[in-house]
Amino acid sequence: MRQPSIAEKQPADATSPDGMHRKLGAKGQRTRQQLIDATVALLETNGLRDVSVVDVARAANTSPATFYVYFKGVPEAVLAALESASQTSPELEALIDRDWLSPGAMDDARMFVERYTELWNRNRNIFVVRNLAAEEGDARFYEARMRQARPMMKAISEQVSRAQAAGRTPGDLSPTACSGTILMMLERLAAVGPISRGEDGVSYANLKAAAAHHLAIMLGVHAS
Repeated sequence: MRQPSIAEKQPADATSPDGMHRKLGAKGQRTRQQLIDATVALLETNGLRDVSVVDVARAANTSPATFYVYFKGVPEAVLAALESASQTSPELEALIDRDWLSPGAMDDARMFVERYTELWNRNRNIFVVRNLAAEEGDARFYEARMRQARPMMKAISEQVSRAQAAGRTPGDLSPTACSGTILMMLERLAAVGPISRGEDGVSYANLKAAAAHHLAIMLGVHAS
């Protein structure tokens, strides 16, 4: 199933810097999207604090005054970009919904890790910024992070509960905590893995294989 593009998923209205919720016309939507895209592109080589409104406006071929029509500052443009960035997909949902207690689950664990890290890295620029800002205490970015993680956390938590009922995962563990730990591991893997040098047997492939093993064990998969 084709996933909607960022432009297709953008809302037709937005909250302006003065706090008013205003309907955007087609031209306004295009301008707003150009500003979001310019912000995301700049974050590929710059940290959040290094990107200014002037930088974004210049990259979008517009003016700072126009930027402020749509956003209070660069963090708000990043938050807008996050509204359309997903950490799940129909393929991932189908994989996590499989019967993890049946044969072949280890292969699906490897596939899940592969597809999750691929999806995460499609939005790498803003996810890295989001996580850093959340860890620095910005409640807006923390909530954005949790909102995007909740659907997959819920799905993984349900599978952990199923494994506990089958006696394959310790019953005294919190399923929600287990799912959160898995996603934290996969997020870090997706962020750091592509830049790993592969020294001492710690290549990206090695890391993904280890992550798949941890995922499988948590979901009650018997080693083959």
